[in-house]
Amino acid sequence: MNGETYLQTHGIAEQFALDQGLAWTDEYLNIPIKDEDGELLFLKARNLKYGDEGNTAPKYKNPAGSTATLFNWHLAKEALNIFLCEGEMDALKLTEEGIPAISSTGGAGTFKPDWADLIKGKNLWICMDNDPAGNAGTRSLLELLPNATVVKLPEGAKDICEYFSLGCTKKEFLALPTFNKENWLINNRPPEYDLLSAEDYKNKEFAIHPWLIENIIYSEGFAFIYGAEGTGKSYLALSMADAIASGTPWLDKFPTTKGNVLFLDKENPHSLIKKRLEGLGMDQDNIYFLEHPEKFQLTDFTGEASPFALALSEIIIEKQIDFIVIDSFVDLVVGSENSSADTQAFFNAIRELYPRIAYLPLHHENKPSQGVSRTASQRLRGSSNINAQTFTMFRLEAVAKSKTEMTLKQTKARDSLKLDKFMIRMIVKNLANGTTTISGFEYIGEVLDNEDGGLDDSKLEEVEETIKRTIAENTFITRQNALEIGANLGASKSTISRAIASLLKDGEVSKGRKGREVIYQVNMFDSNDVIEELSTPIV
Repeated sequence: MNGETYLQTHGIAEQFALDQGLAWTDEYLNIPIKDEDGELLFLKARNLKYGDEGNTAPKYKNPAGSTATLFNWHLAKEALNIFLCEGEMDALKLTEEGIPAISSTGGAGTFKPDWADLIKGKNLWICMDNDPAGNAGTRSLLELLPNATVVKLPEGAKDICEYFSLGCTKKEFLALPTFNKENWLINNRPPEYDLLSAEDYKNKEFAIHPWLIENIIYSEGFAFIYGAEGTGKSYLALSMADAIASGTPWLDKFPTTKGNVLFLDKENPHSLIKKRLEGLGMDQDNIYFLEHPEKFQLTDFTGEASPFALALSEIIIEKQIDFIVIDSFVDLVVGSENSSADTQAFFNAIRELYPRIAYLPLHHENKPSQGVSRTASQRLRGSSNINAQTFTMFRLEAVAKSKTEMTLKQTKARDSLKLDKFMIRMIVKNLANGTTTISGFEYIGEVLDNEDGGLDDSKLEEVEETIKRTIAENTFITRQNALEIGANLGASKSTISRAIASLLKDGEVSKGRKGREVIYQVNMFDSNDVIEELSTPIV
């Protein structure tokens, strides 16, 4: 589409557009954004090739540092009667028809509260797009502008430009049905506000959503993979994306539902992504990456969804994306990952902007602290709210003394049993230039912590923590008490023995006797003086 065609489809005369300062190239239509005195602030560029095959640029492009502005205010500010529209082209069309009109340059839902003060004393009509986003924008506007009147476009007209393109006149537009706030809200209650009775549940059939990767990635909601730096999280996520895009079992073990994938990678340069894709043999046309990920942010400085995030929402619908990988979580959180409010804002924004699909953020774990024992789930960095919001969660850990092996341990599973911890091996390929690349992953099998069938480290750590806490509360415990504590946690005698030996070796408890019984108590001396390293378990 070229500039002339774009203006024609919006019913705007070419000469009028030129008079308003619009200009266009083969790629972009430039819309001048001016301040209240008519001075140019910046040019907002509409991508004329948006939606064309191979064009991945966002729908709109704004200069760095620009913010949402009240478009056309310099022309409408003296008028008593003003229409508030969703976009610049709608405002321009009404202006062409002789109707004072304004809009936010950020689209629906980006009207700033301080703009309401500018409009005080005016007669304001709201006419947003005839779609769910327009309804949501109208609802938020009515909270700021409760005395405004809402104009209802007829079915079949998506927006103001389309209404006039259907041959309707200015007189007909001004005679469209109108509603005050109360009546509009009654007639436009969102479907998500509807109630279901127990009888409704009995009679209603609900779609059963499949796993994208069975027991790993559910078709909706958040899965997390976390681990230390350099453990291969990005590579592993690429292998998952590859399996989903192709519909082949992940690791040749976990059944997969085919879907389209968006990889939001803000950590790695394009050259590295290209090398990884080539190494893994990934060339599907249904895995997408942002061409300019450095410009993507979820929200702007006001906390509202950024224009880029809103445009991406349209792309996700258009490309029918089923799965989004976020590399990494901290790159999109606005604020602190340790704040429950800031992390909740991230989860809310993702769900609202890109609803009803699967998301896989990659995250880091806390660095180990000397003398501090933690379970696998306690190693997750940031607010506990992160764990609360996830459907499944996995910890990725490199295997000691191995450059290619890693383990994946499920630390959370909602409405299903957790998978047993399993080992994965990178498949490394030697290249002709003497370098190597990762060409895939293979499933090795479930893993235990020792050869005699002991439980995994999280159970070991749980036993250690419980024994320490019980000693602190009771001054000392007997060997039999320790065995009972471990048994109540589901630990084997072998695991309990290893837990006691570890606590003694680290000097966190000391061993003594009370009569004929072996007891364990809080260590009051230097461990090197009083603890003899055990060669056999105490059981």
